[in-house]
Amino acid sequence: MASKKTVRKTAARPAGKTQALSGAPGPFARSADEFPGRPFVHPMAVVEGMTTLGEGCSVWGGAVLRADMNEIQLGRFVNIQDNTTLHTDSRSRIDIGDYSLIGHNVMLHGCRLGRAVMIGIGSVVLDGAEIGDGAMVTAGCMIRGGRKIPPRALVIQRGNELKIVEHAAKTALIVAGSLEYVELARRRLAGSYGPFSRQQELDFLAKARDLIEQMGI
Repeated sequence: MASKKTVRKTAARPAGKTQALSGAPGPFARSADEFPGRPFVHPMAVVEGMTTLGEGCSVWGGAVLRADMNEIQLGRFVNIQDNTTLHTDSRSRIDIGDYSLIGHNVMLHGCRLGRAVMIGIGSVVLDGAEIGDGAMVTAGCMIRGGRKIPPRALVIQRGNELKIVEHAAKTALIVAGSLEYVELARRRLAGSYGPFSRQQELDFLAKARDLIEQMGI
């Protein structure tokens, strides 16, 4: 008989206002309570200025969303993972479409991402770049300003060159990952931690495929 997975629970920290890293809100710091749709903002994340968080979004520890010169708009069920930075300038805003997954230690500056996009760990996307729906940018990529990535493309950094393979992205895995992060945020608020079961992972993937079909990606 298969052994049961252990889920560890700890006392949940009370949901409160997002604070700057100094420990007190700055003049532009935003409270998670200000946004409709119940987004999750980790206590050690910073969300400032002209930022919109869609339903089911999550912003994790150490992430900084600084919209002091232009807007940052996140669609529904977007996750911004630990230590990622989003910033704008006077001419370039940031838009991120529904169900997109932004990995750890990413830098996004004045760019536009479509729906169900993955930006892998440590990647950089600069001003004026556009990433098409369903595209998968793997870890460590440098997307320079003004670059256009086609929908559902797989992007790989090979030395100084960027390799783009069209129609090769595993978009269902991106959306499934975004659904996992919705559940991780719920667990974090409940103080519950543990691995997902294989059945849960299959359920996320099945729902992701349905969503992709509905979105027409």
